[in-house]
Amino acid sequence: MKKKKDGYYVTNKEMLLEMEKYNESGIISEELGKMFMSIATNYANKGSFAGYTWKRDMIGEAVYTCVRYAYNFDAKKQKVPNPFAYFTQICYHSFLNFIKKQKKHSKIKDTCFNMSYIFNESDQYMKKAINYEQLK
Repeated sequence: MKKKKDGYYVTNKEMLLEMEKYNESGIISEELGKMFMSIATNYANKGSFAGYTWKRDMIGEAVYTCVRYAYNFDAKKQKVPNPFAYFTQICYHSFLNFIKKQKKHSKIKDTCFNMSYIFNESDQYMKKAINYEQLK
C-alpha cells in the first residue's frame, strides 16, 4: 500500500469498513490482508525492531497473528472503534513473542555447539555426547 495523500498508509475509517465486511462474510478480503501487511511492515521498521536479521519472518508471523485474531475485534463493544490500534498491538506482541522464541532457540543452539566439542592439547577437537537435560 502506498501512502495516501493525507499521510496515512492505513486509515481507521477504511479499516473499519473492511472489518465490517469481514464480520458479515467471515472471509478476509485482499484489501484487509494488505492492511495487515502494511501495519506489520511499517511497525517492523520502527527503531526497536529494525535491526533484527529475521525481520521478514517477524512480519510474516505478525500478519498470521492478525489473521488468526481478526474475529475477536468487535466494533460494537467500543465507543470509538479503532481497528488500527487493535492490530498494531497484535503486531507488537507478536514481534515480542517471536524475538523471545528466537532468543531461546539461539541459546539452545549455542549450548549444543559448546557442549558438542571438547578440545585436547593439540588443538584438535573431538565430539562428545550432548546432555539434553541441561537444555531445559
